[in-house]
Amino acid sequence: MLHSRYLVVQPSNLMLDDFYPEVFKCPPSFPIIVERGFKAEVWTRDGRRFLDFSGAATSLGQAHPKVVSRVKEGVEKLTGFSGLLAPNEPFLMLAKELRSLVPVKNASIAYATTGSEASDFAIQLAKFATKRQVILSFYGAYHGLTGYALQSSPTEGMRRVSPRTSEAVYAPYPNCFRCPLRAEGCEECSQAVLEFIEEEVIGRAVEPEDLAGIMVEPLQSHGGILFPPSSFFRGLREVADRTGALLMVDEVYTGFGRTGKWFGIEHHGVEPDVVVMGKGIAGGLPLSAVAFRSDLVEEWYLCSGGSLGTYAGHYLGVLAALATIEAIKEENLVENALRRGEEMKKGLEEFVDRYDFVADARGVGCVQGIEIVEGGRPSKDLASKVKGALFRNGLLAITVGRHHNVIKLTPPITITAEQMEEALSMIDRSLKEVSREAGR
Repeated sequence: MLHSRYLVVQPSNLMLDDFYPEVFKCPPSFPIIVERGFKAEVWTRDGRRFLDFSGAATSLGQAHPKVVSRVKEGVEKLTGFSGLLAPNEPFLMLAKELRSLVPVKNASIAYATTGSEASDFAIQLAKFATKRQVILSFYGAYHGLTGYALQSSPTEGMRRVSPRTSEAVYAPYPNCFRCPLRAEGCEECSQAVLEFIEEEVIGRAVEPEDLAGIMVEPLQSHGGILFPPSSFFRGLREVADRTGALLMVDEVYTGFGRTGKWFGIEHHGVEPDVVVMGKGIAGGLPLSAVAFRSDLVEEWYLCSGGSLGTYAGHYLGVLAALATIEAIKEENLVENALRRGEEMKKGLEEFVDRYDFVADARGVGCVQGIEIVEGGRPSKDLASKVKGALFRNGLLAITVGRHHNVIKLTPPITITAEQMEEALSMIDRSLKEVSREAGR
């Protein structure tokens, strides 16, 4: 029996229609009730099995044995003693591990609970360390749903929740396929965006001496699976160095092996001042962290003992994170993400040649997507049909991008070659169904 203040229901009678929209105002992406999962697979209450290419909350997928074992063992010792009061040994061990992994020399570590909180902390840190107020972020960005993180996420719909302020300025984000500044080619688009920042943002939208930080994702997921060339990030590093702003990289989505590197920015050989981490860090348990140059601040009252709140650096989450890092290393999962990504990319590029409504395939490692068009224009409707066909064929994926016409395909880095082959077959079958329905 499930009890709450508002309803009493039998588990066998649980129906989505009983809860949406009466109890929960936001409907789920998929009309299923998930019961269990293992790595790249999930099963529903009614016994259906899916390959999960929609995931973001864990790089390992569901119920990785190493994570499960470590948490089971740990929960008998502590259920969670606040790091605000005193650390435990895993709390300290994870900080040491993160310091050895992040592309920031001599990093200090602060724990939070969610990626939104970690992004908030990074932005507050930049304002505090530089004694400046303005943050530059990019159209299509998604840094979280709280405070400064939300203000720095100029994505469709976000402005209805959090009005833009004078403390946030924005620039286009390079899109090799559909450059917002109409440039042809990846390098040309990257250069055009950097020139826009130099000519239209710095000195016009914000004075150089007022710019506290540049907040950027190595790959935009919500923006439409956009992966700019290295020249873009080198250019941002130069802007930050010249203005005295901090370069802050949001790795909440791209961290912990998902792109075929431990962190997405490592594809570009650029060292940031701040790295924000979350989602894949702890095998599905709530945990996030921020790594930042130790010389930025001597002490800060908002960062007490490396913990940014009662549950930040939670004991069980930290244990899960240590198990996650151990699994990634022992099972060579960063390399696996790169290999499976190459297989996925090859298959998706074949679909571009085969189906006239699949206009582009892009991404890196286990973060990829296909852009759906109709008559050469972005088609939200057709992308929704592709998403529905994928669901019917046993693959979970969602749509992203400004026009909601990009199918995001992000399997966990534990996915096998056999599962990737099966997934590509599911995608092919789904695209064929949509093609037939459209009379192509």
